[in-house]
Amino acid sequence: MIPYQGHLFGLGILMRVHGSAVYKAVIPGCISMIFYLSLYYFYPGAEDLNDFDERILSHPYSIAVLVAAFTFLLTFRANFGYNRYWEGATAVHQMHSKWLDLGTELAAFHYQSDYYKQNMPPAYGAYPHVTSVVRNREREQFTTHIDDNIATNSQEGESKGLFGKLFKKKKKKTEMKRRNSVHKSIHDRPKPAQSKLFGKPPSFRKSPGQQPEIQELKSESRLDGGMEEAPSLFLQEAVHLISLMSAVALSTLRVDIEGAESPLIPYIPGAPWPPVDPDNTPKEIKEEFTQKESSRLEKNLRFLLGTSRTEKNRTLYNAARPMRVLGGVSDAEIKLLSAARGPLAKTALCTMWMQEFISREYMAGSTGGVAPPIISRLYQFCSDGMIGYNQARKVAYIPFPFVHAQISALFVVVLLPVVPLLMLSFVDIPWIGALLTFFTILCFCGLHEVARELENPFKNEPNDLPLVTIQAQFNEALLVMYAGYHPDAWWDPPTENSKAEGFAPIVEKCDGAV
Repeated sequence: MIPYQGHLFGLGILMRVHGSAVYKAVIPGCISMIFYLSLYYFYPGAEDLNDFDERILSHPYSIAVLVAAFTFLLTFRANFGYNRYWEGATAVHQMHSKWLDLGTELAAFHYQSDYYKQNMPPAYGAYPHVTSVVRNREREQFTTHIDDNIATNSQEGESKGLFGKLFKKKKKKTEMKRRNSVHKSIHDRPKPAQSKLFGKPPSFRKSPGQQPEIQELKSESRLDGGMEEAPSLFLQEAVHLISLMSAVALSTLRVDIEGAESPLIPYIPGAPWPPVDPDNTPKEIKEEFTQKESSRLEKNLRFLLGTSRTEKNRTLYNAARPMRVLGGVSDAEIKLLSAARGPLAKTALCTMWMQEFISREYMAGSTGGVAPPIISRLYQFCSDGMIGYNQARKVAYIPFPFVHAQISALFVVVLLPVVPLLMLSFVDIPWIGALLTFFTILCFCGLHEVARELENPFKNEPNDLPLVTIQAQFNEALLVMYAGYHPDAWWDPPTENSKAEGFAPIVEKCDGAV
């Protein structure tokens, strides 16, 4: 994927050659223009074509019919290619959405097991008589942090031009307003009007003010989420299996050579995101896998001539952008994945490992006392993710229909000599006719190249989907399985003495934004 910024009128993106449909269309545009100039200067009597009787075409409608028909044909192909591109992107995100749900729910169930019984926060359901807890939630000034992050992430930091100096905002230290009006206890809110239907509350319903007072129940924050030790082996293995399942699925969508080893390497948490643009791949990774660093001129020429997308080059390109797996990949896993024949078999193998792990750990009590019908949702999420994978696989392995692609390519070739004939008949000045011929063919062929680039979103680099970056972001999302409980989930439960004294409502105090 090629990221770009919104320059003035989009002029800043015109110089990019690698991945451009415009420069690919320059070659047929030049061929058609040369054909026009050849006809003008070497065709007998070409200079007399200004006369109506000497024209090859007496009216442009004859060619306009052909151009209109080809326009519809090309528009349909571009539209279908655009739909295939977004269908592939949607399927990948749907797959990750379900598998991330699998991971988060699996971790949530595991935190209810006996392994965390000592660190588990108290449950409100165990103390139904407690009506309020004192919470102090304070936030630092976050507007300055946003400005600092923007300045750090941008390459230029602050604008140093004339407009940047004129319109630069001054940082003002403002005091955060209390939002107690939003985060008040339910006892401080206006009482609703008493309904005539129910009348007075029964005698066993005591209003909050009639309860005896007790000591305040205060909450305490734990930034470690109660995880005083390293994550359990259950969580580490679950994270690894889900990350491996995603990495294998995405690597098979890129369509490597059959039998080639899956390019999988360990993922380092907190590492910089892999670049979405393949041209920005680190040089050391390119040299390690491709053994040769092509110059920019050679790379652009191979792209324009269409020789950069052979099976061998695509496999080397994929190897230079390997999928990263949390926990690494063992030799035994690579061997079994290589033994599985076909991309679907490799992904199904990882799915089976995941489901077997869930079944084994459930039988051992790793998911606590969660009921079996709820546990079944884990298998459902795993299956739903496979649906997304197969939707993406449909786009990756079923090409755009040959018959439509063939007829589109045919009429691109037909237009190359037809447009010069039209310009030769109705344009008197040769250089204007040459320019009109060039830009007309550039437009049609450019749109045809756009359709060809978009119809294969997993293979046509550099306009392919950034699967490596998507995998890295998915890995970071899986790390939330180690986060533990909510940091404000702990509070001091009432003691036996306080139970004897009774309970009173404690107003919840909240400072700052949530």
